Amino acid sequence: MRVWKSSDTEAAAKRGRRLLSDDAKAMRGKILCARHEADRHFPATTRAKVLAVWTEASYYLDLSDKAVRYLTYMLQESEPEDWSGRWLPIFGRSNNDLSEILGVGTTQLKTLARELIEAGLILPHGDGRRYVRRDYRDSGRITHAVGFDLSPLAIRIEELSQIAKDRKALERSIKRLRREARHEASECLALCVEPAQAQQIRDLGQVAKSARDPAAIQAALSRLQAIRIDLDEELACEYAANNDPERSVSRPSIIPTTPLSLEKTVTIERSPNRASHIAASDDAPNRAGEKKEDAPSLSAAPSALLDEAIKDARLTPRELIRLVPVLASYAGIYDTDARPTWASLLDAAERLSVRMGVSRDAWASGCMVLGRKAAVVAVALMASRTDEHYQYTKGGYFRGIVRAAEGGALNLLPSIYGMRDRCSVVMH
Repeated sequence: MRVWKSSDTEAAAKRGRRLLSDDAKAMRGKILCARHEADRHFPATTRAKVLAVWTEASYYLDLSDKAVRYLTYMLQESEPEDWSGRWLPIFGRSNNDLSEILGVGTTQLKTLARELIEAGLILPHGDGRRYVRRDYRDSGRITHAVGFDLSPLAIRIEELSQIAKDRKALERSIKRLRREARHEASECLALCVEPAQAQQIRDLGQVAKSARDPAAIQAALSRLQAIRIDLDEELACEYAANNDPERSVSRPSIIPTTPLSLEKTVTIERSPNRASHIAASDDAPNRAGEKKEDAPSLSAAPSALLDEAIKDARLTPRELIRLVPVLASYAGIYDTDARPTWASLLDAAERLSVRMGVSRDAWASGCMVLGRKAAVVAVALMASRTDEHYQYTKGGYFRGIVRAAEGGALNLLPSIYGMRDRCSVVMH
């Protein structure tokens, strides 16, 4: 039940004025002390400076939009000479005039004035009907007036300016933290396979997006970073060669250097039983010589031809990550001016190939047959196409590229030019 009569309302009815809150009284005392210390009404300033500081700080104060518009109109109606500090800048327009100008009822104008007084931005000056009398023989000095005193804005101009600077810095910090949290969430979702963990990542991303407290956003960001580190470690352990994270199928520790050893390597991969039989037989070199025509030679290796095609296309690692941004994200490159190398993109292409369903055996064969540069380009070509392009799996598509290279039918030049045209259209 609403209580219409109270001690405060009865006292206000007798005086014809409401009681000020404790905060408003403290602010009024602060303003009066500042006047006594300055030995004048307020430090001299300009109307343009006060209006600029108020416009900038009004976005960050806990005021209604109509109250902000009300005070802005008061400042615009003041004279430039009123801010010299020689007299108080008094606004003396009546509520009837303001109601027609601002389109606000007189009762609401009283509420807005009370809101500004409680905020310590204006002070009531005098009692009765509002008016302003000026002596234009003395630079338009206000001699008699009843209305609202605007000098608190000049006294608090440094405080309001600092409020605007602090809030702008806070907004920049929140924006930076949200951007980092959004990036970490996308990285985690790209590596996560568990539905429950994926939902947890989305929840943390939503917290970082909606929170206004930098501490809450930082907590969500720290949690996302910890999850990403765990996912990276799991991925490294899962796909490490022989439980050694320093070794990778992208950089095999034993590289065949002769046709005979290369033929044995291919035989071991395709038929281990036959390979052991050849190794145990005394005439293994003769058998290798009989199949000399079938064994690939270093002079006719497709990797050299593919590297030459990449060179002819003038394709650089920097252009490649610009055309295929997902490759840059897997390489941890977020600077547009970065200049990566083919070696730095090799591990990223391997991780990306795993996400696309390319097996370790297929990737190892691709690095051996295509060469490292061409293997990176092949993965980038696959990543640049949509899923509708593939009739079957991307792993089978990659094996088809390797088989085409083994048969000498792979030509990368048209594919590279097509990727440039396709990705350039998407970027523009």
